[in-house]
Amino acid sequence: MAVNFEKMLRGRWLLRMGLGSLLLGAFACAPESELSPSPNANPASDVRVSQLPLKLGIQGITAGSYTQVYVATNASDGNQATYWEGAANAYPNWLRVDLGSANNVNQVVLKLPTAWGARTQTLSVLKSADDVTYTQVLASATYTFSPSANTVTLNFTETSARYVKLNFTANSGATGGQVSEFEVYGTPPTASRSAFEQRAASSYDSQSGTQLEAASEGGQDVAYIDNGDYIAFTNIDFGSGANTFEARVASAASGGNIEVRLDSVTGTLAGTCSVPGTGGWQAYVTRSCTISTVSGVHTLYLRFTGGTGALFNLLWFKFSAAASSGGDVVGKLFAGYQGWFNASGDGSPNNGWVHWSKNSSAPTANSNVNFEIYPDLSEYTKLYPTNLANLGNGQAARLFSSYDAETVNKHFEWMQTYNIDGAALQRFGADESDAPNGWRTNRDSVAVKVKNAAETYGRKFYVMYDITGLNPSTWLNAVKHDWTTNIVNTMHLTSSSAYARQNGKLVVCVWGIGFTDRPGTAAEAADLINWFKGQGLYVIGGIPTYWRTGINDSRSDFESVYRSLDMISPWFVGRYGGLDGADSYKTNQWQPDFAYTQQYGIAYQPVIWPGFSWANLAGGPRNQIPRLHGDFMWRQAYNLKSLGISTGYVAMFDEYDEGTAIAKAAENSSMIPTNQFFLTLDADGVSVSSDFYLRLVGDINRLFKGQIPLTVDHPTSHR
Repeated sequence: MAVNFEKMLRGRWLLRMGLGSLLLGAFACAPESELSPSPNANPASDVRVSQLPLKLGIQGITAGSYTQVYVATNASDGNQATYWEGAANAYPNWLRVDLGSANNVNQVVLKLPTAWGARTQTLSVLKSADDVTYTQVLASATYTFSPSANTVTLNFTETSARYVKLNFTANSGATGGQVSEFEVYGTPPTASRSAFEQRAASSYDSQSGTQLEAASEGGQDVAYIDNGDYIAFTNIDFGSGANTFEARVASAASGGNIEVRLDSVTGTLAGTCSVPGTGGWQAYVTRSCTISTVSGVHTLYLRFTGGTGALFNLLWFKFSAAASSGGDVVGKLFAGYQGWFNASGDGSPNNGWVHWSKNSSAPTANSNVNFEIYPDLSEYTKLYPTNLANLGNGQAARLFSSYDAETVNKHFEWMQTYNIDGAALQRFGADESDAPNGWRTNRDSVAVKVKNAAETYGRKFYVMYDITGLNPSTWLNAVKHDWTTNIVNTMHLTSSSAYARQNGKLVVCVWGIGFTDRPGTAAEAADLINWFKGQGLYVIGGIPTYWRTGINDSRSDFESVYRSLDMISPWFVGRYGGLDGADSYKTNQWQPDFAYTQQYGIAYQPVIWPGFSWANLAGGPRNQIPRLHGDFMWRQAYNLKSLGISTGYVAMFDEYDEGTAIAKAAENSSMIPTNQFFLTLDADGVSVSSDFYLRLVGDINRLFKGQIPLTVDHPTSHR
């Protein structure tokens, strides 16, 4: 008996090489019975038994031999009086049915003519996906057929099979095997499952040679993998094409290989992914490998190859369509940039306070404050006095203006310093009119300063239209007019070397498509998307959280619109809170969202945010969705990256109003006015530096790009 010492060292007591002979010996001595002796050929396999097995349709039946006129088709004609009989004294005889496609089977019923006398037959049950390689389902055992019913039912652990074969070695009533009806029961093929969803390796439909064990990252891994072992999954839908295979693996040995094969364990080889030694059986890493493009629905086999001894453990896997190359947004991290703050004396056309206060007057304690987080002002060269009391450290309470080029330059300098790829410039108030307007003039002036700053600091930017509040009857033409007249022809933003491009196309985003409380029908949204695409643009949609299901914040008739976008960016701010909320969204939103976009070739740009609060703006509770000193934002990034997502949108860079700003902010009470509530970065009891969230986002970008390892705790120091 061969002993696998590697597996013994890892705590495995079962010697695989000797298991088959031990079981064969046991069943050779089993008592005769009308029921299966219920052999358990692999006690570590994942048991799936249907509660109510259904009789499965047989597409064909053949035999290795037959006697006289007792051909194989007699065993599937529905007539218990006719029968198949194998060639005389030529054991083993075999009889095989073809179910037409892979099914989950768990029962075989064999019948003989009811008028026949008692007899015993010795047989085994085998299965195959390709009619080439067969594996044992039930070991050889002796069964009694009794007069009257003359029926034997063989039950076994549910397994996937297309072909089911009976192998006869003895019959007390004849010189060959005999069957009048060969019936197979189980469950028909399940609905196809997306290849683009992360799938636990332990959820296989069938396997050979592996065992399951508890994994350090949760769930069970497929373990004790040897050369030639495999796991299989039926009805996996690769959509219009997948060409990347990703797997979570661990190995204390030298690793091995995962072969991606289709429709049988020796079927078409789509690709091979090598697994390195990772330093431990629970020291997981994610391997990503390019494979030949696979499309359509297949039975997937992951076959494991390598040297001798245990190779590696496999926790999960997924497929994806390779990200488009040569672009500024796919695989990058952008931050939303408002640029909407004004102060009295800044020289802007608005000529007063905007967004800092509820009207054009200076912010005043407990009456005219519109923002939640007080910025750290230590690096600004232009500041404007407010009506607020001095800060806790005695300094005057002043604020910046986004109209100043110095302010915009500082923000883009921070983006460069802290590893943020670029900014999505918010574009509000699109209008069909070109009449002079102070607010529009101010907005456009800031846009040009963003272009200049992006060029200076090597960052990218693109225009993001926010259609909130636009006139439902004119919004479509307003956006088209603004793009052509202002963005392209007047400000020449798209001529900038800093303007983002993807796949060689200029990038534009329209935020608000499909929301129940924003303007635009599905036909109008499709019109705008097609209009932009007709000019050679790459179109991103800022869309509702529940876009995929068309419920809650999403209109129900926009699926075709969402699918027409080049990239989608669902809005998640305020939808959940806490680490458990981020974990829930990973399972219920991000994973199925990402699988959908992969299947239809759409890029996915989820929104990541640090926390949320707007007590001063809207009267909500203070610190409504806590930042948890960075843990909340990192958990979002960790979960997204664990799904294979590497593109993101940060909400927001400078949104001090709603408490989502990542730009430098007040650390504690010494940096805010003494007579007005403002949320500070130490609100949850942990002191962090004013630039902590900029540093955290920089690390998230490195995580997404694979430059630092995936860890459940953020690597960013608080100070």
